[in-house]
Amino acid sequence: MAHGTVTLKFYDAEGRGRELSPGRARAVMHGNGGSDSDALLDARNLQVLQGYPLYASGSHLRFDLPGRPAAFAVNWPTSQGFSTVVLDDGGQGFRTGATVVFNHQAARDADRRLRDALARRPDHVKSEVFTKAYRTARSELARADHATTDADRGKHGQRALNALDSAYGQMLQEYGPRYAKAHTKQPWTGLTVADSAAHKEWAPLAKRLTAPHGWVRIVFDPDVDHDSSIPRRYREAVEAAHAAGLKVLGQPVDSTYASGHGHPGLGTRKGYLARIKRYVDAFPGIEAWEVGNEVNGCWTDSRTDADGNCTGKLLPADDRMRNKVADAAAYVRATRPRSQVVLTLYWQLGTTDPQWSVFNWARANLPARVRADIDTVLLSTWLEDAPMGLAFDQVMNQLGAEFPGQRTGLGELGYWNQDTSKFYWAFDKDDPAEGRRQVAARYYAAALGYRFGVGGTFWWYFAQEMPRDKRLRAAVREVTDRL
Repeated sequence: MAHGTVTLKFYDAEGRGRELSPGRARAVMHGNGGSDSDALLDARNLQVLQGYPLYASGSHLRFDLPGRPAAFAVNWPTSQGFSTVVLDDGGQGFRTGATVVFNHQAARDADRRLRDALARRPDHVKSEVFTKAYRTARSELARADHATTDADRGKHGQRALNALDSAYGQMLQEYGPRYAKAHTKQPWTGLTVADSAAHKEWAPLAKRLTAPHGWVRIVFDPDVDHDSSIPRRYREAVEAAHAAGLKVLGQPVDSTYASGHGHPGLGTRKGYLARIKRYVDAFPGIEAWEVGNEVNGCWTDSRTDADGNCTGKLLPADDRMRNKVADAAAYVRATRPRSQVVLTLYWQLGTTDPQWSVFNWARANLPARVRADIDTVLLSTWLEDAPMGLAFDQVMNQLGAEFPGQRTGLGELGYWNQDTSKFYWAFDKDDPAEGRRQVAARYYAAALGYRFGVGGTFWWYFAQEMPRDKRLRAAVREVTDRL
């Protein structure tokens, strides 16, 4: 049993050693307008035990242990941008009450995880960039460990955390393609086509960026379906992709419409399966089918408002995503046994109620019989809504452990455009275009570095953003070249 209260002392994210009031600490956690993201976790499997445990008492934020060991997670920035930062007190979770300098403890736990990650990768060739960042991290952490004041522990702890984020990410970016080239059969390098872009333009570009392991994810938008027939543009898109040597991941129902938003029929179990059947039957040559998109988003199982946001009023039990996924996966498995069955979860932990967090939802809604019909599990990752950053390796390892019978990877990816929240920044606070390029470079590469991984990483706004951004294209092609 674990009881007691943990008091957290937060110091500024710039590493100046200035202690933050509870209000100011929360403001930092919220980024550019995000909500609370604090959560207590099971340190062994990242299951959320309690959402939003922090409360102000006196001049500090505190949380009470829930009768069992618990790790603490929250969104917090480093010089690399926002991360999900996990404090697990040496790996087991907090077991007793204590007063903790957040920045220092975050750095100590991140350093331990990086050392463990390096031990699991004895073949990693350390670059000069990695070595410099890690040397800085170890030096700053030593200063924090030997500091005589909490202010200095906070200052040097944050500086160590900055350098650890840089070193850890650099290692993953360097290691992923090298590992996949040596160990992975048929890795995936993906792009998404989700609008009316002309296939004569995007298909050749997709080939140039992703060959010879290229995939294109074609989103079959119900707003385009004006009757029961398959639109000609979709038949031409699939043909163009195959002619370019690309494999196709077909997505009949985007999460936006899964609860019936704009298309009431899709909100029912019967209607959802009917649409899956219509597209699977029409395209026998498609290599993979996404039977559920962002399935743990609350908007997929709830009535939504005019903007597509969940209202909290759940759909009838029979129409929930767990049943829709089970039906769709079973149908594809039986009808197209040579096609991959793909399920996409939405990366979120702490930014929503526990029931919608990735691993909580999966354990509650994906029984063994359904998992048996699924080949590949992907994470849809939108960093401006739910940062990952320092937690990337931890999350991807846990995804593999959660689905040991499946291959895993990243699903759709994008960063800061007209349709996104822009709550949390990554890599470059002042230049979203540069941040976008670095997100692509980091995540396309890092996703490849796992025994159970496929890579994936289907950039959502490929047709809109990549044709006009040479450096964004280069970020993807560089990863492909290393394969």
